Amino acid sequence: MKYRHWVLSVGLSFSLGLSLGLSSAAHAFSIPQPANEVAASKFAVIQVQAMQGEAEAQFLLGLMYLTGRYVAQEVPTGIHWMTLAAEQQHEKAQQTLGDLSFEGQLIKRDLATAERWYKTMAENGSHWAQFRLGFIYASGGDGVVRDCGKAVEQFIQVGDDVALGNVAWILATCPEAKYRDGNRALELSLQLLKENENDPTHLDNLAAAYAEVGDFGSAVSTQQKAIAVLKSQQQDTKADEFILRLQSYEQKRAYRETVRLDD
Repeated sequence: MKYRHWVLSVGLSFSLGLSLGLSSAAHAFSIPQPANEVAASKFAVIQVQAMQGEAEAQFLLGLMYLTGRYVAQEVPTGIHWMTLAAEQQHEKAQQTLGDLSFEGQLIKRDLATAERWYKTMAENGSHWAQFRLGFIYASGGDGVVRDCGKAVEQFIQVGDDVALGNVAWILATCPEAKYRDGNRALELSLQLLKENENDPTHLDNLAAAYAEVGDFGSAVSTQQKAIAVLKSQQQDTKADEFILRLQSYEQKRAYRETVRLDD
């Protein structure tokens, strides 16, 4: 399945050029402080505001602890403050918790927690959250039941070419027959290829759709084209999995995928 790499747009590698309620005039007449004193001052102001219940300050304090900026890194403490902000409907805090739980790098992967925050964001129209929910439902795990139907719904709401490509892929390859629709996958893949007939991903989707409807001759020829395009674009790292699918089609077997998120 096609996957967008996560960029921490909400700022785990952020710059704390923060608004701390100090006027520009006050800065103009202040005596320069050592860097460590400035850091301590910024941390103290944000900590006080966070303890007073200000969501933005809770979010920033959470980031400080998560990144070790201006304070020793303490991930559990960072998650605590980030959660307090998220519970106050702070969208960046919600995305941070969702992304960290989905990625499973700074903290242990927890798809149920990721689902919780992404669902909240999706209800407010976040395409990023809908895209991530699509992967969660296509994969399942951590207390989340795999549901290709829900995955398709989320990707359709996103509506861009990458998401619609995922819809075609699921409709062609989902292990549960009730969610597969080869004809619809075929139609969607052909539509996406109109914009770029040499897109290897859409060709891969199309081949899977042909196999699902039983047209293995077209599946083989389409997959061969996808592999040739990959090699011409020097994307050889993807070729092995494409070749494995080609072998399935040559044996007149449709492809089935259970999405697994990398540990």
